[in-house]
Parts: sequence; C-alpha cells; structure tokens
Amino acid sequence: MPIWDLRCGDADDNRTSPYGTGWKSLFFSNVLEFSYLKAVLAFLILIVIPALLVGVAPSIVLTYSRHTLETVVSVARKPTLIVFLVLAALIVLPLWVGRRLSIALDIFWHLHYTLVFPIFVALRESLSAVSERLPGMTYQQEHIHHRRRVATVVAALLLGGAGFALAMFVELSIGLSLVDAERVAPWAVARAALGNAAMVFGFSTAVASVFWLWRELSVTEPVLDWPHPLQPAASLFRVAHLSDLHVVGERYGYRMETGTHGPQGNKCVLDALEKLAAIHASRPLHRVLVTGDITDAGTRAEWAEFIDLMRNFPELRSRMSLVPGNHDVNIVDRTNTARPDLPWSVGKALRKWRFVVALDQIQGDRAHLVDRKSGSLGPTLAHYLREGERPRLLRALAEYGSVRGRLEIAKVWEAMFPLVEPAIDPQGYGVILLDSNAPSNVALTNAIGVVSPTQLRALRSVLNGSHQGAWLILLHHQVVEYPVLGINLRDRIGLALMNAPDLLAVIAPQSARTVILHGHRHIDWVGITGEMVVCSAPSVTLGMEQYRGRFSIHEFSVSPTGRIQITANERVKVSQTIRSLDGLGDRPREAA
Repeated sequence: MPIWDLRCGDADDNRTSPYGTGWKSLFFSNVLEFSYLKAVLAFLILIVIPALLVGVAPSIVLTYSRHTLETVVSVARKPTLIVFLVLAALIVLPLWVGRRLSIALDIFWHLHYTLVFPIFVALRESLSAVSERLPGMTYQQEHIHHRRRVATVVAALLLGGAGFALAMFVELSIGLSLVDAERVAPWAVARAALGNAAMVFGFSTAVASVFWLWRELSVTEPVLDWPHPLQPAASLFRVAHLSDLHVVGERYGYRMETGTHGPQGNKCVLDALEKLAAIHASRPLHRVLVTGDITDAGTRAEWAEFIDLMRNFPELRSRMSLVPGNHDVNIVDRTNTARPDLPWSVGKALRKWRFVVALDQIQGDRAHLVDRKSGSLGPTLAHYLREGERPRLLRALAEYGSVRGRLEIAKVWEAMFPLVEPAIDPQGYGVILLDSNAPSNVALTNAIGVVSPTQLRALRSVLNGSHQGAWLILLHHQVVEYPVLGINLRDRIGLALMNAPDLLAVIAPQSARTVILHGHRHIDWVGITGEMVVCSAPSVTLGMEQYRGRFSIHEFSVSPTGRIQITANERVKVSQTIRSLDGLGDRPREAA
C-alpha cells in the first residue's frame, strides 16, 4: 500500500488557503515572506514621489506668477506685438506643462481611490455592520437600505472631518524658491513639499468625502430582490451567465483560496461547459457571458488550459464574451500571497498580455474599441492588436519581457476598455465589457475594484450615443451590496468596487435600457435598484454550499424603444460530487 498518492495534493497546496492553514497561520507566513525592499520602492514611487509633486505645486504656481508679473511690467513699454507674444507665451506654457502633468493628477486621484476611499468604504461598512446589530433591526430590505444610508452619512462626516483637521494642522509653505536652486536646501524643500501635500490631501479628502456622500445618496435607490417575471415583450433572448471559473493549469492542481478543501483540476469547469452545450443544443442560447476570474492566477498554463477547453465547444466559443477578473490580472504569485509586485514588473505586464491574447482568440473579431469622446465604434480588437509594429512589440514582451513591450501592453490595456459588441439584431441588444480591476501590487488589495475615469467617460458616450439601443454591461465586481444582513466585513470591504456610485451615476439616466451582470462574490442573486437590474453570478467552482457549482440562464425582452427587462431566470446546477483517487480507492469529494 503506498504511503501517499501525490495526485491528492499535500500541504504545499494549502500555502495560500485560509481554509487549509487558517487565517492566523497565513498572516504570520506572509509577514515572514514579505519583500520589504520591493514594498519600500513601491511606496516611494506610488506615494512619496507623487506627494512631493503635489507639495511643490503651490510654490511653483506662486514663483511662476511672480515672475509673470515682473515680466509683464518690464515689457509694458515695449511695442504691442512684443507684449502680445510674451503674454501668449506665458499663457500657453502652463497649459502645455499642465497637459504633461496630467499623469501626476491621475496618480493623485488614483491614490484617493486606493488609499482614501477604501477608508471611507471601511468606515461605512463597519458602521453598517454595527447598525444591523442594534435593537429594532428587521429583515425588511427598505429598512436595511435606510440603515446603510445613515452609515454613509456618518462615515463621510468622520472622514471629511479628519481630512479637514489634517489640513488645518499642517502649515502651508509658500516660501520656496525653485528657480534659484542654489539657495534651497533639498531636505528643507522635501519637508515643506510633504507638508504641503498633507495639507492638499487633507482638503481634497474633505471635499471628496462630501462629493462621495452626495453621489451615493443621489444615485443609490433601495436595493431589492428581483420581482416576479414579466410578460415577454417584442423580442426574447436567452443568455448564459457564468463567472469565476478559476481554471487551474495542472491536471491535479488545486485552487488558491480553497486548497485541498476544494475541487481538483478542471473537471467542474468541463462539466459546466458540457451542461451548457446540452442546453444550447436543446434550446439555442444567444450569448455566453463570463464575468471574470476565468483563471485562478492568470498563469500561462491556466490560459492554455482554458483555450484548449473552449476548442471542444465551438458553438459556445463563438457566442462567448469575457471580462477580466482580479484573479486574471492581479495575482502576483499563486504560491506566495506575501510577494509584492512593482508597477513596471514584467509579471504584471504578462498577466495583462495573456488576457488580451485569450480575448483576441475568443472574441477579437466581434469586440470593438470605442472613440472615447463620441462613443462611436472603432476597429475590432483583432484589427487593433495587429496595427503597425504592435504585434512585434507584444511578441517581444512574451519572448523576453522587453521594456517597450511592457509599455505597449499598458497602452493597449488603457485603450481597450470599454469594449463593445454591437447588437446582432436590429431590435436586439449590445454588450459593453468593462475592466473593473484596481491596479494592485500586493495580495491585500488584489480584489478591490475601480472603474477608471476614462472608462466612465467612454461608457457615458456609448450610452448617450446609442439613443434607443439596449445594453448588457459586464464587469467583474459588484455595483451594489446585497439586501441581506450579516455579510462579513472581509467581503464588504476587501471585495468592493471603490467607485461604484460613479458607475451607477453614469448608467442611471439610461437604466431602463441596461442590465448589469457581474461575478466576484460567488453569490447567485438578481435584484433591482430603481429601474436598474443587477445580476450576480455564482462561481462554477467555488463559494458557499448553496451557490457553488451553478450558473444562470437569463431570458430578456427588448421593446422597440430599447427597454430591456428580465422575463425569466433559470439556475443550473452542474454536479453533486467529484471523485479523486487517494491510493485506497475512490472517495467522494464535494463538488464545486
């Protein structure tokens, strides 16, 4: 009798699983294995340097203004043409510099979304959790919504007050002369700049808190369970909604989250695809939508396994649409959650490159880039990826991680979303694909979501430009919290879409023409907020017992005016158990 069957896994498969090792063990192992040098470098590049740039801005503005005034006075007696040229140069120069500093401004607001707004979300959700335990709390969904709005108000007041207090505590330094550098001590400049940055950051936090409060209170209506099905309207469409496949790259591999306490290999994914193919053969599906976390860690082997799986299901593949999940692009190392990443690392670039390659193979000839201003359709993704020298640069990234290749994939990723698949039928609907993953360099924040401002602007243009068209909007992260009590804080905070109210504000004017589909939380739920319908898909492989191993079939009706409604929803359960050899014969395992 063998001592152990290696196909059953071992303790190494549980290194990153809180279920296999426990949260305490996982925490202490991460502390010991964390790369503090990388963390320091990332902190300097992502926080300290942008803070210095923000901090010296007041001095630059004052110094430039003083020299501008002196120049205007000195040329006042000159010919009119010279005065005109000098004034034009003084106006154009700051505008030109300002355009070049837009990246720094984007970094500043990104800091708000990745540092300040998580604090706001943590305050809001902590207060919501406390309010749910107060006397008199009922399970009525309107009551839950009211308590959460109160928590939002209190959180905004606390954070805004803290930001204002910080701004008042720090003294603004405007005496720096950056023109004559010989008279400026570098450390004095740095200290003053950081002080200025703290003041600016405090004021901006106070202002942002008021804005976030107004945004949430103005766009978030009560979140309710989906009511009873409606009668079909002019046309009817059936779509399959899957999410969180977590494909692994090994035949006997386990997933990061569950380790040996979860499913082994990809049989659960294969079972789901076979079940879906049978459903399609019986009653054809219009589309197959997968809302992220296609892979478990975004590795090359995992994507290769997924592409191989889909080759066996051409009818599903030709209808499939994908969006990236945090496991597809933000997992630095599946065997070591303590390992941080640097913003320019080749690993980060390759994870995005792999998703782009898979997207090109699955839907490259159907998905279009969009013009950010007009919302009109641009080239297909397949055409865009093959323009100019882009293929050569992307191949160089794959072959040896070239720097130019990393820059190119960053450019592609920024330009690519939102992707749009236009309506196939005149009275049908289109699909809008969003990237909702916040840039992350550590495991602690890999699951947080942000929809970038550029995507939001483009989304608004698409919705406003389509007039009467109906849309399915796909993203990985959820946009509203479920109307139930007792959701743990880890899920409320660590899995949140940071700027969900901004996304809802863009969609709200067209809510009757849109349906939002997402995954991420591994929960099966369909609900409404106002006229907006939100569909949350469970995971095909992971999640709680009552949800895992399932996907949904939604039926939609689209009216001649573009109003889209769900008319039916079917939950499909994949399987009950899977089996794995343990050297002593077959034993049952929980399916996922």
